[in-house]
Order: sequence, then structure tokens, then C-alpha cells
Amino acid sequence: MIQKAWRNSRFFLLPYSMLLVITTVFLLQYPKANIHLFLNQYNSPLLDWFFRHITFLGDGLFLIIPALLLLFYSLRSSVYLVTAYLSSGLVVQILKRFLFEDCVRPSRYFADPSVLHLVNSVQLFSGYSFPSGHATGAFALFLCFAVICRHWYIQVACLFLACIVAYSRVYLSQHFLIDIVAGSLVGAVGALGLYLAFYGRDRRWHHWSLLKVFLHEKNS
Repeated sequence: MIQKAWRNSRFFLLPYSMLLVITTVFLLQYPKANIHLFLNQYNSPLLDWFFRHITFLGDGLFLIIPALLLLFYSLRSSVYLVTAYLSSGLVVQILKRFLFEDCVRPSRYFADPSVLHLVNSVQLFSGYSFPSGHATGAFALFLCFAVICRHWYIQVACLFLACIVAYSRVYLSQHFLIDIVAGSLVGAVGALGLYLAFYGRDRRWHHWSLLKVFLHEKNS
């Protein structure tokens, strides 16, 4: 079953693993503050607009749209997506509030916030920085899509979107790089672990979908 999970999402997981190695080496060599200031200097009005909007793909409210759309394809896929997203988010909240509650965000970490490039109309948070909930949600969501859809180009697109959403948290100075890396791991592990739980066995309700119900009623 583990081999099946890898096979169905290898075009997501392989480049993601390479990115993890690269970012981990980067994080081990430089302080998180220096990394943030380095990344934060690359900005523009167009990127401000782009990241201000793309970051909402990691928000819990966005989950409603793909979950409802998947109901037409497969009830199992829809429940899998929601469960992976919510369980990963729960793990993150436990980590934030009980183990890493003292980790502050860039807006509070830097004594002089003027050193940061800030985006207008974006509300900055100050606490519970590690790990990033948006990065967790994005990787849980898009890895679920990658596993379900299987096509290599969809998997690559899912990884790209997950990385962009995660990086938006750094661009907007809501998180440090280490926060989004840790969040991505929580989301990815959650999505893969629950794939084994949902697709390791076959039950009758797994094959239910709104499309099948519609076609059955149309032909009856």
C-alpha cells in the first residue's frame, strides 16, 4: 500500500523531497531571521497583489469548494480530503499552542518592523508562528489531489500550488521559512497516512458519488 501511495504521487513527492533537502541545508547554515530578510527583499507591487490573494488557498474556507466538487466524483475522496485537512490542522494547533507557544512571528520578532517589506491591507499576526497552518493546509489539500488524480502533470501543478501558497506566508511576513517547511511536512505526512487508511481497504460507501446517483435516477 505504501508503494501504491508513492506510485500515485511520485511526481509530487520526489521533487518535494528534493526541496526539503535544499531548504533544510539552507536552514542549518543560516539563522531564520537572516533568511527571512534575504527572501523579503524580493518584492514588487504585482507580487504583493498575487501573494495577498493566493494565500487564501491555504485557508480553511477554501476547503469547502474542492470537498463539494469531489462529492460528484467519489464520497471516499471527499471525506479523505476533509479528514486529511482537518486532522493535519488539529496537529498544527496542538504544536502551536502547547509545544511552541513562545515562537513569535516576524512582525514581533524584529525589534524594528520597518526592516520588513509589508503588504498593505494584510493583517499581521504576532504569535503562534511555528509551524505554519496555511502551509500545512496547502500541502495536505494538494497532496490529496495529487494522490487522487495520479496524472503526472496534475501532481506537478499541485506541488507548485502548495509551494506557492506556503511561500506566500513568508512573503507576507506571517511566518519564517522554517515555519512553512515544518507545516508542509505535517500536511504531507497527514495526507499520506490517511491515504493508507482510506484506500487500504474497500467499503461499499467508498464508491458512492453524486454523479452516480444522478445518472441512476436519469436512467430509471
